[in-house]
Amino acid sequence: MSLLSEFCRSLTSIAAARNIRYLVVAKGGTNWSAQVLDAFAPHYPNRLFCGEPLCADIDAIPFKKAKLWLGRECQMLTFNGHSGQGAHALDVQALGALSGTVVGGGILLLLLPPEWFENCGSNFTRRLSELFQHPNVVILEPDLDLPALPFHDLAKMDTLGPTEATFPFGTLTACQASAVESIRRVVTGHRKRPLVLTADRGRGKSASLGLAAASLLAERNIKIVVTAPSFAACQAVFRHAADQFGVPFTNQKCLELGKGSLAFIAPDVLSSEKPNADLVMVDEAAAIPAPVLNMLLNSFGRLVFSSTVHGYEGTGRGFAVKFRQLLDKLMPQWRAFEMKQAIRWADNDPLENWIFKALLLDAEPATSGLDPNTAQFEYLDKNQLLVSEKLLSSLFGLLINAHYQTSPADLVNLLDDDSLHIWVCRNDDNVLGCCLIVDEGGFSPELAEQIQLGVRRPRGHLLAQSLAAHLGISEAAMQRSGRILRIAVHADFQQQGIGQQLLSSVRLWSQGRYNFLGTSFGYVAELLHFWQRAGYMPVRLGLQKDASSGYPSLLCVQPICDLSQQWFTRARVLFAIGLTTNACEAFREMAIEEFLPLLIESLSLKAMQPALPTQWVEDQLSLYCQGGLGYESVLPALQQYLYHRLLHIGQSCELATFHLAVSKVIQRKPWQDIVQQFQLTGRKQAEQALRDFVRSDFKKNSLARSE
Repeated sequence: MSLLSEFCRSLTSIAAARNIRYLVVAKGGTNWSAQVLDAFAPHYPNRLFCGEPLCADIDAIPFKKAKLWLGRECQMLTFNGHSGQGAHALDVQALGALSGTVVGGGILLLLLPPEWFENCGSNFTRRLSELFQHPNVVILEPDLDLPALPFHDLAKMDTLGPTEATFPFGTLTACQASAVESIRRVVTGHRKRPLVLTADRGRGKSASLGLAAASLLAERNIKIVVTAPSFAACQAVFRHAADQFGVPFTNQKCLELGKGSLAFIAPDVLSSEKPNADLVMVDEAAAIPAPVLNMLLNSFGRLVFSSTVHGYEGTGRGFAVKFRQLLDKLMPQWRAFEMKQAIRWADNDPLENWIFKALLLDAEPATSGLDPNTAQFEYLDKNQLLVSEKLLSSLFGLLINAHYQTSPADLVNLLDDDSLHIWVCRNDDNVLGCCLIVDEGGFSPELAEQIQLGVRRPRGHLLAQSLAAHLGISEAAMQRSGRILRIAVHADFQQQGIGQQLLSSVRLWSQGRYNFLGTSFGYVAELLHFWQRAGYMPVRLGLQKDASSGYPSLLCVQPICDLSQQWFTRARVLFAIGLTTNACEAFREMAIEEFLPLLIESLSLKAMQPALPTQWVEDQLSLYCQGGLGYESVLPALQQYLYHRLLHIGQSCELATFHLAVSKVIQRKPWQDIVQQFQLTGRKQAEQALRDFVRSDFKKNSLARSE
């Protein structure tokens, strides 16, 4: 047996004996990586390889498909970093997601070429390289002696994992048994006392939901509904419930078990149909839009919300902060239970500790040394974040608490993205508030026109592209803009003007750098008021609800030079007339308390500009004829054009050509009615028929020629 094989055997034996997991880094060429992989493979029959395969006989999954493996388990996870450059050699989203699939006794093997260490062009890579020097990280190099085996002080290890002790309900630990009992109490106790169950990965959270469901189904005739962002996200709940009854589980979304049933219903269906349910379990609740969670609280009396605290997508802490505020308001007798004891591996696990540190999954806002009276507002250089881990953790923790979509990919961008700029309010390394700005726009006239016509969609540049593609303002895409990507203020110091002062500082810094500033956010009235106080005005309301926030996106702009001021007035008028024109169609389902503030502002703008200028109508219809814009965007111009054409129509025999356009644009008949009335195949053909009519009629009869 070679020295390498003997070392790998000893390491795996230690990991298995202590039910812990190790990070192993194979630093060398592909031949060395293959040797290390072969040395570990005999000890781990259940293996997963992620990235480009080293050879043809390796079954591998690409980084982008890592999410498909969530909820599964493996003994050995291999990440191939021999493709890509710097931070991009390892997909941090995939690394964070799949590291939780490795069970106790297993390893995470990173395959990295020497140049990854030698030519660290990115701050994130340099930071990661330093973290590899931790004593519990094993680095194997072909031309160096094998390292000493890691040493662990067993006295500091709380547990070696699940013991042989017997716990109720099929649970494996006392902590899990208490969690199941807490879930059961939601059904057996008083109504309107929801439970919020939180845990880091590997604590058996989803399993606890399944075990609790099984115990309740065995005792009573009960209908339990489970909802989650997807069925895949909560399959473990169904699998553990089925196992308790000895029922084969083949991904059924509805199980008849014991005296009742366990069924999956998607959040949007549950929200709209509100079926009868004795208990609703909401798994991975942080990934479900706030309006849906609000609806559940108002519609069901017995609820369990489950969420990962330090998830690889960063969804836990922000959810906890915001959702608890809602619970305190609607159901003040709600209860919380946090599962702390690990089940899949022992507590104080080396791999979990390293992943949390490397990806800042457990970053928290500063808790001391904060004083807004002495705090400084300043632009932060990325190298300052690399030098001070405390500053980086304080900043990232603040973002996690404020925005529950903050993820490891955002950490990479904070350290490496030159187009991302950081403004902070801080006392030394303690951050009270932050604002992230990203460069956008500056496109050539040719590219701006292609964006305007819907032909091109360059990656990113949300602000610039939306103004060009949805409002038809190509100048906005050609000008340089800064989009406020995130703004966050420490929970203990909100409503003290810190956010407004941050935006004021950003505006001064932006002079000469950008032509205009902007932002996009899930629209709620109080957020609009915040942005308006800072000088940002709405120019476009999204037609669909954002998948993560559950609210339509509102785009707001602040011009900061004469060039942007020239089209800003046009954008504002288009927004106002578009909102009122679409009020009974695209926006008819908006909550009245959200719609009214926008409507009032739109009416005041519309009073100043009751109709679109002829040239604006011509420009909008010209874009529409060329395939740009969409029905909702062009509706105000189209409506004005039709009114004018009908007043000046020549022969009555022409009227038949207007039937479809008038039925849709003036009468506002639903698309399905248009499809049926004009014997079309579907909405797509109906929209094309309307566009064809406009293209044909507009060529012959522009407003300017008919006046």
